[in-house]
Amino acid sequence: MYSNSAPDFADAAHPQGPRTRSHLAHLMLALALVLAGFTLGAAPAHAQPRSARTECVRHDLAVTLTPGPGSPSYRLAGWLCQPARATSTVQLLRPGLTYTHRYWTGLSAPTDYTAAALAAGDAVYLIDRIGTGASDRPPADQVTTGTEATVTHQAVRALRDGSLGRFTRVVGIGHSYGSVIWMAEAATYHDVDALVLTGLLHDIRVGEMTQFVTDLYPAASDPKFAASAPPDGYLTTRPGSRPGYFLNPDTAVSGAPGWDEQSKTTATSGELTFTPDDELAYSRAITVPVLFAVGATDALFCGPGQPCATAADICQRERAAFPPGTALSAVTVPETGHSINLHRTAPLAFAAITAWLHHQHRSPNAAPVSSCR
Repeated sequence: MYSNSAPDFADAAHPQGPRTRSHLAHLMLALALVLAGFTLGAAPAHAQPRSARTECVRHDLAVTLTPGPGSPSYRLAGWLCQPARATSTVQLLRPGLTYTHRYWTGLSAPTDYTAAALAAGDAVYLIDRIGTGASDRPPADQVTTGTEATVTHQAVRALRDGSLGRFTRVVGIGHSYGSVIWMAEAATYHDVDALVLTGLLHDIRVGEMTQFVTDLYPAASDPKFAASAPPDGYLTTRPGSRPGYFLNPDTAVSGAPGWDEQSKTTATSGELTFTPDDELAYSRAITVPVLFAVGATDALFCGPGQPCATAADICQRERAAFPPGTALSAVTVPETGHSINLHRTAPLAFAAITAWLHHQHRSPNAAPVSSCR
């Protein structure tokens, strides 16, 4: 581990259908346009300011992108948060594309998923994905879904083998692209006990996703990152573009658009190279219980012909993408956009996830979870 100090916390179905396949070329073309002319280089570490949180302690890990001998070592920034009583369960939280661990701590108490998990009695390991926040920045083309799954596996191992703890139950919690990474990790290493995949479905809204990709641009051109000189191949969202993709304006918490812009981070060219076929291959190899949690008005996955209004909708869209024996459940959060944690409805999602993880009967404060039988 690199460090051990107090933290500072201020600071993205069914099998791929004809519509998704027929438009995949358009998405890849948009990606090619975004990446045109990029050269790939190494990167220094980058840190963000944070405000103190006493139940969490900074525990970084030294990780490699590939398992082979001689692979370069990079810092994975992490914070291990412990509940009031000892526990054998830890949730490893992976944020989505252009988000840091701050997505899981929110703007205030009602949007703080970390606090909800701790109150439920689980430990939490928060990370800045490799290439983001306080973690090191490898060459952009080397930061891919596959290499991030390898990094995540090393974090899971550290949570079990005594490097970070000796937890006997490790739950992977992801948001958006972080959920994709969790599917890749679980399919490859089979070392987690359950998955909660938020802000993700196999069947995308192609037009909206294509526009999102075209709204990415070099991070070095963004006012927030210009002074830190991001390496070539590191991208971010254009100023002002995030609310249309991530927020439902009717239920987003006060200040969410500004907070989301201020707290955004980078993505890499390598992260955008995974395909729907890759996603489907991952999910078909997952055998642990899975909960999908989706905002009913998620602009990237929900719309005409792609319903998210009920848990049954999510089950119908996702059941065939997993092995028949995999225990699949779903919850949909009403009037909520892609970034669930930035909405006033977030507590409904938090309570549903907690009830599912702890095998509780439905709480009146939770959105209903359905089993996809």
